[in-house]
Amino acid sequence: MRKSTYQWAFVVAAAAVISGCSTFHQEEVDMPWNTVPTVVQSTIQAHEYGGTVAGKIEKETTKTGIVYEAKVKGTDGKCSEVKVAEDGKLLKYKACKE
Repeated sequence: MRKSTYQWAFVVAAAAVISGCSTFHQEEVDMPWNTVPTVVQSTIQAHEYGGTVAGKIEKETTKTGIVYEAKVKGTDGKCSEVKVAEDGKLLKYKACKE
């Protein structure tokens, strides 16, 4: 019984060490529109719906890859957030929190 308790404690401790080592520093950089890849620009423009990009584009480096985030101001004045992968795939489109 005592041996299994120690084994369990070892497993928990090892898991804690491993999860601590797997952290990833997420980096965000503001980019001017003309430096954003063309395929990403196309996806963002396809989701402007007559509006315009408000400000710079954020480039985020995450565990899964590079993600571009843009705030789009619609013709109705409402803000939307568009997230696009480096390959141009739309990841998220939602209303901004204001």
